[in-house]
Amino acid sequence: MDISIRRGRPDDLHEIARVDGASFGVTYTEQDLADALLVVDLDRFWLAIDDGRIVGVTGDYPLTMTTPGGGSIDVPGVTWVSVSPTHRRRGILRQLMDHQLNDYAERGEAMAILTASEGGIYRRFGYGAATQVRRTVLDRRPARLVAPASGGSVELLTAEQARARLPEIHRRWRQLVPGAINRTEGRWDYHFVDRESVRDGMSAKFYLVHPDGYVVYRLKEHWADGHPAHTCWITDYAAATPEAHTALWQVLLAMDLVGTIESHQIPIDDPLPHLLDNGRLLRTTALNDGVWVRPLDLPASLTARRYGVEVDVVLRVMDPLRGDTTYRLRGGPDGAECTPTTTSADLSLTVDALGSAYLGGQRLGALAAAGRVESTDSAALRRLDLAFQAERAPFHGTAF
Repeated sequence: MDISIRRGRPDDLHEIARVDGASFGVTYTEQDLADALLVVDLDRFWLAIDDGRIVGVTGDYPLTMTTPGGGSIDVPGVTWVSVSPTHRRRGILRQLMDHQLNDYAERGEAMAILTASEGGIYRRFGYGAATQVRRTVLDRRPARLVAPASGGSVELLTAEQARARLPEIHRRWRQLVPGAINRTEGRWDYHFVDRESVRDGMSAKFYLVHPDGYVVYRLKEHWADGHPAHTCWITDYAAATPEAHTALWQVLLAMDLVGTIESHQIPIDDPLPHLLDNGRLLRTTALNDGVWVRPLDLPASLTARRYGVEVDVVLRVMDPLRGDTTYRLRGGPDGAECTPTTTSADLSLTVDALGSAYLGGQRLGALAAAGRVESTDSAALRRLDLAFQAERAPFHGTAF
């Protein structure tokens, strides 16, 4: 089998969709592909070719991610990764991923990110799980706010009205949240595409908008022996101030026909349980990895974020693809510098462990206990562990 790798071309879209659809169990319509072109640039795709046929795919979107301390970093967001069922277990994914990562390194990308369909795929390529996503279920009927908001600040808008308001609110929200992903105009247009085929039996989207926050949701009608028990499914959620957060939830909790409010969009550190007179009502029914981070240019990555306490440490990072390197990291709340050094390392860690810790969502101490971080100085490990912690739990908020 002679597999070659080449860039995508505009006329590859249908064949890419065929391979991707066979991998994920999706049948793409012509409308689906037209919608995808709002965000897809096929020049950013790499294809594995066997005898003229596409048998493997990986691509990316150009994204910007918020870093701890309120900065940001431009990153490729890897997507559409798939290998034809006829060509599995032949090393094609390895060829694609290595080719893509080497291309990123050559063009100077600081890191790459992705979200994974399965948790056991990407660590071997140097990606580390850096954020968490949970599914939450809230029994609305007994839920009460301890201190209700003053009324009148939330509006129910049309999609057209919301399209004009949401981008600025989201921009302010994501500046506060490590790991949050930006949305280009094309991605906002894609967000407002609301085809009936993707609703899973639910309603079209509804838009609750506060000057400093919003909730986008669908309703799924259900009558239990004549009693209303509808589901409210939150599809998008951003609150840039505590006042907006409380006001939005006051409206959600007043939807009388709704039995449960469910979502994948509520971060693990959301203050909602503390606002309810019974915090147990917000249940986490699943907890999984969210964004995976793959550092490439370590100085660029490590200086793009701030640190919770002052730190001065020598790190040896072990990277099977790019080679092992040693850097001195000096940083704190006001900034950081990272320079190559020949000094003996205080800590050694795998590149995927660095990716996991980068946004502050995983503790270095836990990674050390798992053998992914080694330290000759326990005090240095504890201090770097504190330094890496972010002011909020990282959360990406935007599927890609």
